[in-house]
Formats: sequence, structure tokens, C-alpha cells
Amino acid sequence: MEIIKLLGYIMIPLSVVISIALMILGKIKHIKYLDPKVPLGRLFYFFGNAFSFMCCVLLINFFSYAMQSKDIIEGIKYLILGYSFGIYGFTFFFMTGMRRAYDIGFPFWGYPIFVGLILLSSFINDTIFEFLMLGMYIFLLQPGRTSK
Repeated sequence: MEIIKLLGYIMIPLSVVISIALMILGKIKHIKYLDPKVPLGRLFYFFGNAFSFMCCVLLINFFSYAMQSKDIIEGIKYLILGYSFGIYGFTFFFMTGMRRAYDIGFPFWGYPIFVGLILLSSFINDTIFEFLMLGMYIFLLQPGRTSK
């Protein structure tokens, strides 16, 4: 059961690392659904972020179920579900942002770096964190290249 708990504790960071690796592989191999150069409109960006948020809520839910599981089979089941929702949710979150950034005219790799800076700024100052979170609304409000 200690292995199940260890895999549960590293579920969120490992899901982020795997999703970033999938995006790099998708860019190198030109995989259709992992290509950040496909433009994405404002509405799909909003719904994509809402969908990925719900996947991350399910990830946290299955994380808690895996921590409370009493036998190994139940823990493995919840770990598989949690990792599946985590990898899919984080990949979808980053890809919608990267596609929207490319549609606006920003470099697409700037979006994950910007999200990382936002999260790191929360350790420094909450006011800076809130100010940078407002920058996420640029992606919603700014018209893209295709809608000009």
C-alpha cells in the first residue's frame, strides 16, 4: 500500500511532466491533435479550459480515493483513472492555451512558461499572482488572426 500512496502523491507532478513530454513528442512527430499551430478561437479556449478544469477535479477526486483505498486492486484502479484524467486534462489545458497563443500571435511555447511563472509568483506575493492571473484573460478577450 505504500507504493500506491507514493504513486498517489506524485500523481499531479507526474501528470504534468507526461503531458509536457506528449506535447513535445506531438510537435516533433507532427501529431494532429497535439499540434500547437492549429488556431483556436475564444469560445473553444473557454470551453477547453473548463473541460480541462473538470478533468483535474476528477484527478484530485481519484487521488483521494486512491489514498483511502484498503486493498491494492482498488488503489491501482483509482490510480489508473486518476493518471488518465490528469494526463488528458493537463495536456488539453496546455494545448488549448498554446493554440490560442499561436492564434493571437504569441509564440506557442510561451504559454506553458507563462503559466509556470504565474504559479511560481504565488509563492512570492499574492498580489503579483492575482495580477498575472488577469493576464490569462488576454487569451479570452484578444481577437485571433482568423477573426480580424
